[in-house]
Amino acid sequence: MRRLQLFEILDQSWCPQSLRHGETDYLEAITSRADIYRPVRAEIFRAIGDCGAQRIVDLCSGGGGPWLSPGWRTALAERAPLNLVLTDKYPSSVLPARLGADPYVSCVNSPVDAACVPTELSGFRTIFCSFHHFSDAFALRVLGDAVQYSDGFAMAEITSRTLRAFAIILLTPVFVWALTPRMRPFRWSRLLLTYLIPVIPLAALWDGMVSCLRTRTPQELLALTRGFPQYEWIAGYARDRGSWLASVYLIGRPRR
Repeated sequence: MRRLQLFEILDQSWCPQSLRHGETDYLEAITSRADIYRPVRAEIFRAIGDCGAQRIVDLCSGGGGPWLSPGWRTALAERAPLNLVLTDKYPSSVLPARLGADPYVSCVNSPVDAACVPTELSGFRTIFCSFHHFSDAFALRVLGDAVQYSDGFAMAEITSRTLRAFAIILLTPVFVWALTPRMRPFRWSRLLLTYLIPVIPLAALWDGMVSCLRTRTPQELLALTRGFPQYEWIAGYARDRGSWLASVYLIGRPRR
């Protein structure tokens, strides 16, 4: 099945804030509770260590992504004083409250473009569950910006163009309905748009299916890196026992 560059509702500037927050809250909840990026965690931290980075700059963070899950927070704390900065083109208003009192985790409340990261935000760059949003031209700009500043880079996502992925994504409305009562902070709009008018479950289902159609294979990811031979690139699938889906990843380090 060839890759299709379709549109996702969450990408659109006209997407209402209540819907955007509702969907990113769901993505944060399922990412954290299921620890879906656990299989690729060790490989990413190995690359961070190889690059000697003192800071991780997470791009397209949404509601926080895997970095706010217990496993990723513990891994980060074990490498103190390594610190983490969460950023997004559309910053979440609830993200600061989710960070707690962790001295090594912070967020940027102004928009950050993944293809033009401010120079003051130097560090190892990560992107979770978002790289498929980018066209090939924009993805090259994202990679090129990291290479220009000699910042390490890693992306990972659990969607793919496989029957297994599509079958699990079809259960998205069930996951949204089950997780919504436990999402924090509480929002009346989330309850309204989930149970009374099920806009959030349907939007999350659409975006999930489109995400599968847009996600690149490891071979397609490596093809994007051919113009950056000054980096060492690896790509593949990571999956361990108990995980529902394999994480596709791309990691780049400056060559020594």
